[in-house]
Amino acid sequence: MLHLSKWYCDCVTEAGDAFIGYWARLKLGIVTVPYVAYIFKPAREGPRQRLSFRRCAEPEIADGELRWTCPLFGVRGGWDASASSHHRTLFESPQGTISWHCHVPSAHARIRLPNVAPLCGLGYVEHLEVSLKMRHLPFDELVWGRFLSPEDTIIWIEWLGSAPRKWVFHNGVELDGTMIRRDRIANHSGDWSLELHDGAMLRDGPLVETALPSLPGAGLLLPRSLLGARESARESKWVARGTLEACGRASSGWAIHEVVKWR
Repeated sequence: MLHLSKWYCDCVTEAGDAFIGYWARLKLGIVTVPYVAYIFKPAREGPRQRLSFRRCAEPEIADGELRWTCPLFGVRGGWDASASSHHRTLFESPQGTISWHCHVPSAHARIRLPNVAPLCGLGYVEHLEVSLKMRHLPFDELVWGRFLSPEDTIIWIEWLGSAPRKWVFHNGVELDGTMIRRDRIANHSGDWSLELHDGAMLRDGPLVETALPSLPGAGLLLPRSLLGARESARESKWVARGTLEACGRASSGWAIHEVVKWR
């Protein structure tokens, strides 16, 4: 039996310094594979990344705040939510399910990293639970992103392949009739649009070289299907400025978005 539990948490400062933290646990029968990583990109420098297959404490919600502490990397983060959580079962079949828990759509985040001034900005946290094997995933390509400003939150998820699907949320309300492009998310009637610009690459390349580069013993820990996907599974991830125009007003903020091609 397979079960993947994966946390994603981020923060972008007003100046454009970006942080992404990952915590994951993959269960394959009696075998459990832990994973922890982060990406840090200063606004005017290239991205830095650390990752490990060692155990680290799972993010937790305490006193109304989501917290994550990873002594392994010297990372401490807190997300004080400013919007209500929402959840969806994105896919369900006899082979398994994909459940999405958006615990913190928008928050005032504070991140501490070694030898870096504390990061303060808007942040986002989600938790994904998957019980599907890779060959049963209902998409060939995943498009995902989130935009945060002091006034607005936009989250988008799109699956491309034989059975395409999409979800777009504005301030917690699911929207219909939307189109998703790499630099623009909008509805077909033209009532609102989110334009992304001045993007900077956070990570790009085959998935097993970016999120899962070869580490001593990795071949024993990870599924063969994932390690064998070197050419087909690829991700591209950006941080970008964003401007949302809706209901006769505009708001500006930062977006993090990605495209992951599985096959």
